[in-house]
Amino acid sequence: MQIGRIPYAIRLALLLLTAVWLGVSASARAAEPKAIQFTFTSIEGKPIRLTDFRGRWVLVNFWAPWCPLCKIGVPALNELNRRPDLAVIGVSLDYGPNEDAIRAAMSQSNIRYTAIVAGGARRDSNSAYRQVGPVDFFPTSYLYDPTGEVVMFIPGQVRASRVIAFMESWRAPERAGEKPTLIAMQTDKLGAFLSKRYGGKGAQAYKDWRKLVEALVQEPAEVQLARVNDYFNQRIRVAEDREVWKREDYWTTLGELLGTGRGDSEDFVIAKYFTLQALNVPADKMRLVYVKSRAETRDQGGPAHASGSGFVHMVLSYSESAESEPLLLDHRVSQVMPASKRTDLKPVYSFNSLHVWDEKGRSGGPGDLAIWEETLRRARAEGFE
Repeated sequence: MQIGRIPYAIRLALLLLTAVWLGVSASARAAEPKAIQFTFTSIEGKPIRLTDFRGRWVLVNFWAPWCPLCKIGVPALNELNRRPDLAVIGVSLDYGPNEDAIRAAMSQSNIRYTAIVAGGARRDSNSAYRQVGPVDFFPTSYLYDPTGEVVMFIPGQVRASRVIAFMESWRAPERAGEKPTLIAMQTDKLGAFLSKRYGGKGAQAYKDWRKLVEALVQEPAEVQLARVNDYFNQRIRVAEDREVWKREDYWTTLGELLGTGRGDSEDFVIAKYFTLQALNVPADKMRLVYVKSRAETRDQGGPAHASGSGFVHMVLSYSESAESEPLLLDHRVSQVMPASKRTDLKPVYSFNSLHVWDEKGRSGGPGDLAIWEETLRRARAEGFE
């Protein structure tokens, strides 16, 4: 059988020679074969194409419902799939006469991937795995880089830390100028949303935002933080939810804020958070932080609700590492400042796309904060996973 114009057996041999568990060196990448473009159909009936993820990493994981190691590996794959720059596609094989076993396994193992595909049996001539590479046992995974090349072959259980370390090593030559950095997400959905919802004004807002992102994508983190902070602080007018949305409390998506041009502190922070994600800043380096003003007087730039003795406000924090001091982005302050310089603020709780932390540092999932979970749901419709 042939896939495209390359005989299947030859293509498998090439993949085995060029894709190994420890990945490939930067110097060897030029010699790697381009991946054949796969086209799957998800278990929900939606087309899944490699080209849909250009600019993001894609990990295709082949598994079977009866496979114990596959179940053990689900948490690591869920963790990887929560990254804005990576999508996990699970392709189930050898599951029996129908797809009921797949759905049962998805529920029992709490699988939360970008897509699940019913790939048939390995003996089938049209099985989905034939578009990717050999699957001699379960689980088997292939990692595609943001340009669509297979760069890692992973037989057995996936270790999230190893995959992330490989991704970071892959990015190192980018930062040294060896190849252009790619935006971590496709923004076509955001552009379509703004044009449809807000017409010409929305289309122009998207064009301006996209220009910002393209100008910053190769800049160091400190430049990205400062420019993104300035962009929204200068362009968006402070307004309360009652004025804009006729509600007491509503958290906008990036698209909604760009379209209306008005928002409160939560809206500024959410927009900065998603913009930095588009610039390849990992979610785990950022937190949306509710803070309480130590002053007793109401800050007109903050939200219209109070908590305790001071009025509540939101800022965005960025930490390069767990040991580094957080930097704060605030729509009321023109400069990005270290947290130690913001003695006027007292943290209450914080969150990102991965976790929610209370004032004592205890963490939970985004679902613990219903309004944020709903905002994330709407953000996904704008292209943010």
